[in-house]
Amino acid sequence: MKMCNGFGFFRTLARRDGRSTSDRLVRSLRALAVGVLLVAPTAVRAEVSEKIAIVDLQRIVNESIIGKAAKSNVEQQINKAKLKVASLKSDFEKQRADLEKQSSILSGSALEQRREALAKKQVEFQRTYQDTQQDLARVNDKELGKVVDQVNEIVKGLADERGYQFVFEKDKQSVLYAAPRIDITKEVIESLDKKKLDL
Repeated sequence: MKMCNGFGFFRTLARRDGRSTSDRLVRSLRALAVGVLLVAPTAVRAEVSEKIAIVDLQRIVNESIIGKAAKSNVEQQINKAKLKVASLKSDFEKQRADLEKQSSILSGSALEQRREALAKKQVEFQRTYQDTQQDLARVNDKELGKVVDQVNEIVKGLADERGYQFVFEKDKQSVLYAAPRIDITKEVIESLDKKKLDL
């Protein structure tokens, strides 16, 4: 997943042009698996497909009760952080503008003191901005973790009940296509909402 502008329930995977040996191995295994499915008898392919399911985590976050609540919590923290950073930035810009206006009338020592104070203010602003970004990332991970824990619990139950051997997250970067009939996202959302309403 990808919360942190907007919401940030977003996980970013760093990618490079060069591929490691493990990357090539994974691609080879995927190609082999696809090849086996293509040449396998229809009955075998059908049996294999029935053991696989797909879940759209981003849709769960956007549509489920707990997902919406998590997004709301993160958005509140983002708004608070924006106000705090904006206030510090405004204060810094004001002091810098005042120093520029008064630089011609201040004594050498006074001007140096004001410049040092302004430099400290800038460092404080940059540190606060970085700390705020880290705090938001932690909040995002915490809220997303709450959702993922419950999704995992429900998915495991469905897998045990229906005999799924694999349940993949729906992600265009790793899943090029998935038949709608193996997508269990709607059922997961319904189970999450029912569990929440029953509390």
